[in-house]
Amino acid sequence: MNVVFLDSSVELVPEEISGHPSVVKNARKFGKNPTEVLLDISLHYYAMSKLSNKEKRGRPDILHNALTMLLTYPSFQGEVYVHTVDSKIIWVSSKMRPPKNYLRFVGLMEQLLVNGRIPPTGDALMEVTNLTLSEVVKDEGLIVLDEKGDRTDANSLCQRREFIGIGAFPHGDFSEEVKRSSKTFLSVSDKVLETQHVVCKLLSACF
Repeated sequence: MNVVFLDSSVELVPEEISGHPSVVKNARKFGKNPTEVLLDISLHYYAMSKLSNKEKRGRPDILHNALTMLLTYPSFQGEVYVHTVDSKIIWVSSKMRPPKNYLRFVGLMEQLLVNGRIPPTGDALMEVTNLTLSEVVKDEGLIVLDEKGDRTDANSLCQRREFIGIGAFPHGDFSEEVKRSSKTFLSVSDKVLETQHVVCKLLSACF
């Protein structure tokens, strides 16, 4: 099963709010440049009020929970990519074991987005690529899991060759980029599920 997390709420603090007092104070606490800090709504709530599309941003914990669940599952096999809310594509090795501690994960993602890869030398475990979402899925295709999609059973996805796209943002709709990249939108539940619940449902069904 190949997975791509879509519109993931993971990004560095944008330049336009890097001078806001709450951003500067938090960055100074860790001895970092404000634009090298991960955007987090729990820390930068007031600064984020000026950002467009703010309801989808500043929640890296969603990706942390989902990656930890997926990549620590003993039987999981497949390719993993992260498509971010600002359209970056991150390749994630199946050998990657995300830190279970959230603060360590934040530090890791900050290093990744600043330097482009983790670790800086040797075999990469995570890497920011030059790919677009459409390039990642062009050969296999993309199935987007969406609460408004056609109802299907999670078991039916286990042997599909397409990437399974799972939203990793708190509120709002998929971006136009995601909608252009797939014509197949399916739902695996009658209820609205959070990202980690979707991952759990797929792992339970397929492994």
